[in-house]
Amino acid sequence: MKHSRESFLKKSLAFGSLISFTSLQKNLYAFGSEENKQHRENPIAYAESLGYTNPIDQVLLTAILAPNSHNSQPWKFKKISDFEFYLFGDGEKQLPEIDPINRQFYHTQGCFLELCHLTADSLMFDTTIKLFPNGKPYAKTFSKFPIAKVSLKPKTKCVHDFLFAGVRDRRMNRSVYSGEILTKEELEGLHSFALPFKNQMKWTNDVNELRAILPVLENAFAMETNRYVSNELNRRWFRLSETSILENRDGLTLEANGLSGIKLWIAKKFFVDLSKEVWHSEDSKQAAISMFSSQVHSAKALVFFLSEGKDDETTWIETGRDLMRYTLSCSVKNIAFHTMNQAVEDYPESRLFTKELKQILKLKPTQEIQLIARLGRSSYRFDSYRRDLKSFLV
Repeated sequence: MKHSRESFLKKSLAFGSLISFTSLQKNLYAFGSEENKQHRENPIAYAESLGYTNPIDQVLLTAILAPNSHNSQPWKFKKISDFEFYLFGDGEKQLPEIDPINRQFYHTQGCFLELCHLTADSLMFDTTIKLFPNGKPYAKTFSKFPIAKVSLKPKTKCVHDFLFAGVRDRRMNRSVYSGEILTKEELEGLHSFALPFKNQMKWTNDVNELRAILPVLENAFAMETNRYVSNELNRRWFRLSETSILENRDGLTLEANGLSGIKLWIAKKFFVDLSKEVWHSEDSKQAAISMFSSQVHSAKALVFFLSEGKDDETTWIETGRDLMRYTLSCSVKNIAFHTMNQAVEDYPESRLFTKELKQILKLKPTQEIQLIARLGRSSYRFDSYRRDLKSFLV
């Protein structure tokens, strides 16, 4: 009996969920270098093991663990002294197909800056962050105009932000979540631990509200997958083989999308193909949509990052700083976190879904949805790689 590739994958993955090949799972699930693990477990000790004893280097090596779109790591830095550096955006890592005005690009810069601040705090330094010290850069001038100037100064008071404790276990968890809906107490605890925020946060665990919102997120993902330019962007950033992952140390992977063990082996062996013909085939696109559907409908709560009034580069950086704090709070509280932004991106097809979400959430015309994330429970672990620190220096 013959099956299409989509049919085969669905049957194979269902089969894989029932059978455990221990040795195979150990080999695939444990994929990743000891070096990568050490970087996550204790970034300061890892920096020292590489000979980075200067606090500014330890701050930078830790801050590249910040979340970022497509694991593109779009940062460049120029050290001015032992206590100051400029942060530049890496213009070659822009994603105009899905982020035409660089909203997410600046979110990523904000994540980096907040983790710089928290790392410096853990090392007994205060930070001063001056945005756009030489004026705002644009798509073609990121190499000339820094996004921020960061200065470190020894603390005069022993006051710490305990969010730094979440760095070790912070990850974007794209697996299917399990268990019950997150309680009001759990969500309030996440919020309180992450304070203060630059912008507004709105969460929901209301079953009826989730039923209204989740199909919108699913349909937005389907739209983006069927949209050639955005799907092609994903293909270019996808790293399939272990060799490709280790050589590039960036980009998208099946492992980061929640696959391990026999499911991962089947997908790599029989299904995922990075050739244009196969990647853009209906079977491949439907398989991706099906996987996302399982993820989104397993959400146990949603959180929305909102801004009001100005919607500019400074606002986007502030949103990124909020995102960094919230994901660290999730890490400390052992709550899984996964951004799902296909419905709030800045191209016309996506904005149709943005309008729908604003109506469901009853937002004011002056409010903007910056980011959306699902929350839940999951024990899945995979830590995306980061490039060598020297590759970021200018």
